[in-house]
Amino acid sequence: MKQFDEELAPDACLVTQLLRAQFPQLADHDVRPSQASGSSNFVFRVGEEWAVRLPRTDGYTADLLTEARWLPHLAPHLTVPVPEVLFLARPSGLFPRPWSIVRWIPGEPPERLDRGAQARLATSLGRFMRQLHRLDACDLDLDPHQWGYRAGEPVTEVIDRWADTAAEGLRDLFDPRQVKEAWRRLRRVPPASGPPCWIHTDLSSENLLVSGDGNLLGVLDFGGLSIGDRSVDLLYAWSMFDQEAREVVRRKAEADEATWLRARAWAFVGPGLLTIHDYRDCMPARTATLTAMVQAVAAEVGVSLR
Repeated sequence: MKQFDEELAPDACLVTQLLRAQFPQLADHDVRPSQASGSSNFVFRVGEEWAVRLPRTDGYTADLLTEARWLPHLAPHLTVPVPEVLFLARPSGLFPRPWSIVRWIPGEPPERLDRGAQARLATSLGRFMRQLHRLDACDLDLDPHQWGYRAGEPVTEVIDRWADTAAEGLRDLFDPRQVKEAWRRLRRVPPASGPPCWIHTDLSSENLLVSGDGNLLGVLDFGGLSIGDRSVDLLYAWSMFDQEAREVVRRKAEADEATWLRARAWAFVGPGLLTIHDYRDCMPARTATLTAMVQAVAAEVGVSLR
């Protein structure tokens, strides 16, 4: 058997071989690459109903296994479609990591939404968050070290260091003194106002599917699913929505003042400044979106970053 070459991206021929070896029921369907492939997984459509997801590196295997473990328990309690895992495959010589087959969810990522579409997405996304955050997590380990840093606090010594690093590294984009002043004001956050709950941790536009008029049709990529403070799920409100729609998602998610201030702090450094710093050369579109986001966040505390 030919061994998988880590230097090469998998192709449709390899995926067909994988299906024949472990899930032959789908091996005769048309297999083709999907534009939905992201930074974590290679994605291939299988017919019209299914997709194969293959982790790009060993580091993303845990995310795939998290989805396979928990989504069957959560999905029945959510009214928005989420990935249905049909099959979890074993590593093999053809592909050295576990991979999965999921049901395909139709829709498109939200891009350039008008005011009405923003309001509809904010309404449906806020309701989805409220449903997810209300699901029972009482019997699970609440230690943030078990779940990852986004299950912890939005202000830590580590995040302070990230802010300083990004401020210096982005001095051609922003005044580093203004970046540090904005973070000084933003980092003064209250304690979490509620108990730890189920959180998605990455509700960015890349992980949402919408209809043409902005209604939420699906939520993807639950690899970062965790137990923690719900504020982290609201952080992308500053990248997707104008001020009016942000108030809609806040209201529909039932986010109080403490949760909102913590979400704003989350938005500024990790997904904001640090992502711009690390990916500005290879992800220009995302960089532009996040640049606008951190400027909007800083403006709310009276700081211009330029």
